[in-house]
Amino acid sequence: MKFLICGLGSIGLRHLKNLRVLGHCDIILYSTGKSTINESDASSGLVVFTDLDQALREKPDICIISNPSSLHVSTAIRCGKAGCHLFIEKPLSNSLEGLFELDALVEEKKLITLIGYQFRFHPHIRFLHDVCQGKNSDYGFPIYASTEWSEYLPDWHPWEDYKKSYSARDDLGGGVFLTQVHPINYLSYLFGSIKKIIKSVHHSGSLGIEVDDVADSLIEFYDGKISHVHVDYIQKPRVHKMKIVMDQGRFEWDCYANSLSFIQQDGSVKDFPNNDFERNDMFLLMLKEFIECVESETKTSFTLSDAIHELKKILS
Repeated sequence: MKFLICGLGSIGLRHLKNLRVLGHCDIILYSTGKSTINESDASSGLVVFTDLDQALREKPDICIISNPSSLHVSTAIRCGKAGCHLFIEKPLSNSLEGLFELDALVEEKKLITLIGYQFRFHPHIRFLHDVCQGKNSDYGFPIYASTEWSEYLPDWHPWEDYKKSYSARDDLGGGVFLTQVHPINYLSYLFGSIKKIIKSVHHSGSLGIEVDDVADSLIEFYDGKISHVHVDYIQKPRVHKMKIVMDQGRFEWDCYANSLSFIQQDGSVKDFPNNDFERNDMFLLMLKEFIECVESETKTSFTLSDAIHELKKILS
């Protein structure tokens, strides 16, 4: 298969590296040259197009769309019309514009799609999914969850001016609520379809950016469970933790400590070691699933249709 990567920021270059790890070498690139990363080293030996139509004339089978989220849908429509299967980075978009056209195109051409929510491939999250979906009854049933993900934005990409980054620009689909939307997605993976989201976003002004840098969401699921999500660009040191309260105790997950524990009601603790895990493993597993689904012509675990349904709730 021939791969086209659209957008060579940090995530686009990660996908390029992982394609090579998975043994794929027929890769072409599309870039506007606006990335803050030095593309030349990572793209050495590959053809880089500055015109998307020219890149599509090379007839790629798969397009990985990793440009800013405000450009995802328009890029995906052009690639879909060329018959490319679509791997689209999260969030799918910062608006609903063009999504009906893209969805119809995918259906018409029978394209395989996957939206890039890598935490669905984290071993701890997958274990908790089985527990919350009743496949492992040793810990009771879930009642509610709370998640906090806080990172100091200027530390994200030290090589760039954070005020000019995608995450800090409204025109590119930035802002902490959409940029750090992962917890909303992995909570829906754990608990099922989202019924309603009540969100509150705040622009503190402390970072000198014009987008929201603090956001809180209260999520209601169709089965009656509720969850709270807090995200911000402010805190340092960084925090990414989740608590799931069960009827027999609670799970405590610390992403950065790579730890998961179950605290029983009598205070005893059971730890779940994860010593072999590395962060890039999630991205590799996600990309591998997508490629295998393209080869077998089967649906992925989180399709464009799934993402549109979720985005409607997120943006409502």
